[in-house]
Amino acid sequence: MSRHEQKTAKESAELMYVKCAACGKWIDVKPGEMNKVSHGICPACYQKEMAKWKGPPPTEQPR
Repeated sequence: MSRHEQKTAKESAELMYVKCAACGKWIDVKPGEMNKVSHGICPACYQKEMAKWKGPPPTEQPR
């Protein structure tokens, strides 16, 4: 998006809705093109995804 287009979007009263890409919850409304939807990730889904990166808890080694 060019600087002119960004300036126009910020100055207009048009709103763009932001929806969680994982669960579908509406998470924000921002200046942008009217009736357009963008996607992000809500805090709850972010935490779930980050927990997956940690992997399963370690198991005890037999003695």
